[in-house]
Amino acid sequence: MKKIIFTILFVLPILLHAQNYTNICSSGPAFYKKMNTNAVKAYKASSFTIPAANDTIFYTFPTIRDTAAECKDTTKGSIFGRKIYRQSSGFMFYFFNKKNDTVYVYCKGQLNDTWRFTKLTSGTYLEAKITSIAPDSVMGVLDDVMRIELQAKRNDGTLIANPWNGKYFKLSKHYGLSRTFDMTNVPFDTTNYTLVGKLKPVIGIQDFGWKEVYSFNIGDVLHYSGYSNTSGGPSSTWKEIQNVFSKTTYGANNDSVVYKFDRCRSTITNPGGNHVYMRDTITVKYKFNVMAGDSTIMRYPDQFFRQNVYASQFDRYMKAFNNRQTKKVTEDKYRFLNSCFIIPTGSVTLYRNYSEGLGVTEYYRDDQTTQDFYRLVYFKKGSETWGAAVGTQCSPILDVNEEVLAIPQVRVVPNPLKNQASVIIENMKISDGTVFILYNLVGKEVSRMKITSNNTILERNNLPAGIYLYILTGNGVMSKGKIVIE
Repeated sequence: MKKIIFTILFVLPILLHAQNYTNICSSGPAFYKKMNTNAVKAYKASSFTIPAANDTIFYTFPTIRDTAAECKDTTKGSIFGRKIYRQSSGFMFYFFNKKNDTVYVYCKGQLNDTWRFTKLTSGTYLEAKITSIAPDSVMGVLDDVMRIELQAKRNDGTLIANPWNGKYFKLSKHYGLSRTFDMTNVPFDTTNYTLVGKLKPVIGIQDFGWKEVYSFNIGDVLHYSGYSNTSGGPSSTWKEIQNVFSKTTYGANNDSVVYKFDRCRSTITNPGGNHVYMRDTITVKYKFNVMAGDSTIMRYPDQFFRQNVYASQFDRYMKAFNNRQTKKVTEDKYRFLNSCFIIPTGSVTLYRNYSEGLGVTEYYRDDQTTQDFYRLVYFKKGSETWGAAVGTQCSPILDVNEEVLAIPQVRVVPNPLKNQASVIIENMKISDGTVFILYNLVGKEVSRMKITSNNTILERNNLPAGIYLYILTGNGVMSKGKIVIE
């Protein structure tokens, strides 16, 4: 680790009335929403030590991050980085970026105080300046908040143009960093994050487990749409309604529950357009004291947790469902190969989304021959509703005239290709995040193309002849296939 060198560019006055904004690394998790997205990142100290001079070092959980190389990075930490130093006075925090340069945050300053925020190049740096200290809203709660703006400078103090100029973060007196950056990526990424939840003191969203996921009440109504697609075989789409009509809790501290659902499902199978309607009762039992041994959904966003040669991907969102939290678990997404973790190709893709009080709200499985997918499209819990119902009640109103959930289809023409081909996409809405990725047969990504229309030209771009695997992702769906280059 590089030696920490801290240089105050302006002599900071230590006055009796100076503000103290040191609640950055409090115990318990804190959650931050990424700018212009619904993605949620997290910080939680897993341990701490007190080295010489009574400074404190906080350690956060390790994460798995994408890199330009094939191997993923498993050495970095959460949104605050892998470790944070707190000066013994408590007024200065040291964060460390991916190059192990130091990022400084001063927590006890006055208006117009300045300090060196972090290094840009060998001859330039970012200066931090407190531009306001005033009451501001933190998730609807009024608190004293520092606004700290950044300016790029040469080492001699002259101003220089830089994308960071005018960017800012905020320090709340009681809640710490209420607006921040991913400290690992400073000064390489200006994306900001806003505090949306913290345990100490309690504010905003909080963590949740299995008991909160499967928290239903009599009268709850859940509507689903799904499909099953078999390569070279039949495909089917279905819609389903579930009504909770019985709930029985039992066990010590009521740690187990049995639900009974009135369920009806309408299925259309093609080719042939065969329609089947069924209605039955399903009984589901959850033993939360036993389920507590499965920590899958208690992992934090991007947390690196190795299970033998595999590691799953953990994501968290604030989206849909009237802004409930949703946890996504992509099982065994990464595999340890050639001395590092990579994203393998040709394996089974399986993910589940879990939402508070709604159970599994999305499911997808692809084993190269069969694709199964479903998602929650409507719910009613008491007076609360969300989404578009697939029918009015469990009855044959779910008939053959219902709207069919389209199964995405991808065609590459011609295939084999010599110089270029058309990627034709059917039955799928193109979104900003739709991408077409090529991998070679050892699982290395060789090409990535953003898809903006249903017919996009794929260029060979000097790729050697051979067999390649492709993955098309976007709008919550995924399609896979093979391409031959002659």
